[in-house]
Amino acid sequence: MKKYVNEELDSKIYIENNVYKRLLMIQKERVKLETGGIIIGYYDEDCRNAIITECTNPPKDSIATRKCFLRGVKGLKSLLKKKWNEKNEYYLGEWHLHPGASPQPSITDIFQMKKIEHNPKFNCQEPILLIVGEKYNNFEISLILFKNNKQYFYIESEP
Repeated sequence: MKKYVNEELDSKIYIENNVYKRLLMIQKERVKLETGGIIIGYYDEDCRNAIITECTNPPKDSIATRKCFLRGVKGLKSLLKKKWNEKNEYYLGEWHLHPGASPQPSITDIFQMKKIEHNPKFNCQEPILLIVGEKYNNFEISLILFKNNKQYFYIESEP
């Protein structure tokens, strides 16, 4: 698993290897449009460390352009119900691609995540934002936890 650490919160976010490899492939394909989906996974017993087990494909009703991705909702409710019933996994947040650009969050990204943090319909008071992008022609992931109106950035940790 890939491990990302936030020292201030003394917490980690793990990305399962198959999920990480899939994100790497999406970035390598040089997709021209933004894409994304939701993050599914769970927290450990202490509720301190998140484990990402899936980054879904974009729902069929999503809208993708070169500089914008609006995630749809079609099929997500049934998928999340299935994941909960089968594996006790649930919605952890959002992911998307910044094709050929830095994985740093835009103002729109931050605004969206703050809305999720405070919207009881999402049932996710600490949503994670994962952005796949490039920095100096290298694959890079940005992981941010939104908690108590603050943003906490996670840094990749060596194995």
